[in-house]
Amino acid sequence: MSHEPGGVSSQSYGDNNTVVARAETLLQIFIQRASFVTGWLFLVLAAVLAGYAGLNWPGGSRKQYVVFFVFLLLAFLASVAHIGLRRPESARTTAPRGPARGTGAGPGLRLPDLLLIVSLVCSLTSWWAFQNVVRNGEVAATFHVHGTQPLTGAPGSVLTLTQTQPDRADRRDRLRLALEIGEDDPAAPACSHKTRVEVTAVTEGVTPRRTDLPARSTTDFTLGDLAGRTGATFEIRVRTDEGCTLRLVDWQGVLHND
Repeated sequence: MSHEPGGVSSQSYGDNNTVVARAETLLQIFIQRASFVTGWLFLVLAAVLAGYAGLNWPGGSRKQYVVFFVFLLLAFLASVAHIGLRRPESARTTAPRGPARGTGAGPGLRLPDLLLIVSLVCSLTSWWAFQNVVRNGEVAATFHVHGTQPLTGAPGSVLTLTQTQPDRADRRDRLRLALEIGEDDPAAPACSHKTRVEVTAVTEGVTPRRTDLPARSTTDFTLGDLAGRTGATFEIRVRTDEGCTLRLVDWQGVLHND
């Protein structure tokens, strides 16, 4: 039996190397399996986020959900790609042999690890985006209209718009109000183009208190604390030429925070 200097046999070196190699192989398999399971967990996380959003959908304009949808989709894709790369069958059939084994080994991150990080970051970002819409997104406001039409501009010719009290989750700091005043009689000469609309906030704390607008216009009001709890009330009057009869054709309110 041959001996190396110092009395240690080459067979002992070989046995030690074999044990170390097997330990490294088992460790690699464990890491791959754990990473594979983690990929599935992140995929389930993205699915749970999608389900939660569907059950708690606050409504409003679809464009405000773009960030949520984009990052949720990226989280799904990153998780699926990671699972495909970490699939045990794939690892057994594609793992390189010899020194090249473990492509990308070293201080840097491998592609599957990067995909895991991307999936987690995208899931968290989509969650943040959804919660931001829930707290600050645009919400449609409901109004009841009281008064008699047509509007003539005479004293007492006034309509009252009363915003219904929003749900607690739908309370916002501001109200965007769009109004359209049109002719009461389409066959009569047009008057709306030379008509001004005066909107007066009846509810205390709503600003501006009084606004002068064209017949078709959109304006923004800052709501006070009281308006956030009980809704807001507005009076609408017109200033127009004598003999003109007009009516409130359309109105739309949107609650928002910025």
